[in-house]
Amino acid sequence: MASENIFTGLKVVDLASFIAGPGAATVLSDFGAEVIKVEAPGTGDPHRITYKIPPQPRSDVNYFWHLNNRNKRGLAVDLKSPQSRQILERLVKWRMC
Repeated sequence: MASENIFTGLKVVDLASFIAGPGAATVLSDFGAEVIKVEAPGTGDPHRITYKIPPQPRSDVNYFWHLNNRNKRGLAVDLKSPQSRQILERLVKWRMC
């Protein structure tokens, strides 16, 4: 199949924040992996607001966050909640179609 890539069929649950972890998951997604980014409810990945911190250029959009999180699905989960374990287990066991 022409649309398949080296990591097609691989599922990645991205629980990382800031740059290195999400960047690695983005590279996997670039090569076909299905990546699900898990963020805290309300605030999300702290990297979402770094574009507002000087000396970053003024912008209405956080280009760097978008660049580091492209090709991903998103999900907000309170990892401090007892129910989060069940949610993460379902994510890890979930099979892609």
